Amino acid sequence: MTSTELRARILAEVKKTPSDTRVQHRKRIAMIVALGTVATSAVFFAMGGFATGTRPTELIAFSAGFALVAAIVLTRISTTRPGSMLPRASNVVVTAAVAAAPVLAVCALAAAAMWPEPASEDVPAKTHLACGLMTIAQGALPLIVLVVPRRGTDPVHPVITGAALGMSAGAWTAMMAYLRCPHASATHCILAHVVPTLVLTAVGAVLGRMILRTR
Repeated sequence: MTSTELRARILAEVKKTPSDTRVQHRKRIAMIVALGTVATSAVFFAMGGFATGTRPTELIAFSAGFALVAAIVLTRISTTRPGSMLPRASNVVVTAAVAAAPVLAVCALAAAAMWPEPASEDVPAKTHLACGLMTIAQGALPLIVLVVPRRGTDPVHPVITGAALGMSAGAWTAMMAYLRCPHASATHCILAHVVPTLVLTAVGAVLGRMILRTR
C-alpha cells in the first residue's frame, strides 16, 4: 500500500467516526472523573477508611500531602498540554514518571527521620504484602479514570503516556494509603505504598499500548 493510499484510508476512517467538540469532550471527562472519584472514595472507605494508629497528625499530613502534590503534578504532566489535544513531549513525560517513585521513597525516609518513634515499629512481612495488594487494588479505579477518557488519542508514544498515567494513579493511591494505613515504618511505606506505584506504571504501559494508541 502506497503512502497516498494509506493517507486516504486513514482520512476515510476518521470521517466515519466524528470527533466530539471540545465542550463535549470536557463534559465527558468531567462525568468520568466525578463517577471515578465517587467510586474510588467508596472503595477507600470500604477498605477501612482513615486510620491514624500511633502516627501524629503532622506525619500523616506530611506523607499524604507530599503524595497528593506528586499525584497532581504527574496527572498534569501526563495529560494533554494546556489548550491542546496533543500529548506532551516524551522526554518530559518519561522524566516525570521515572522520578516519581524515587521521590516518594525519599519522602518516606524523610518522614521516618522526622518522626522516628512511630517509624520504629516492626511491621510483619505479611502486613507489607496485604497493604501492598490493597494499594494496587485501590489504584485500579484512578488508573481507569485517567486512561479511558484518552482512548485512541495518542499516536506518538501511547506506551510512555500509559506508563505516566499509571504512575499518576499510583501517586493518588499512595496518598490514600498514607491516610488509611496506620504504619509509619519507612520500610513498610516503601514496600507497600511506593513499590505498588511501579506495578501500576507497568499496567498503565500495557493499557497505553492497548487503549491509547490511534488505530
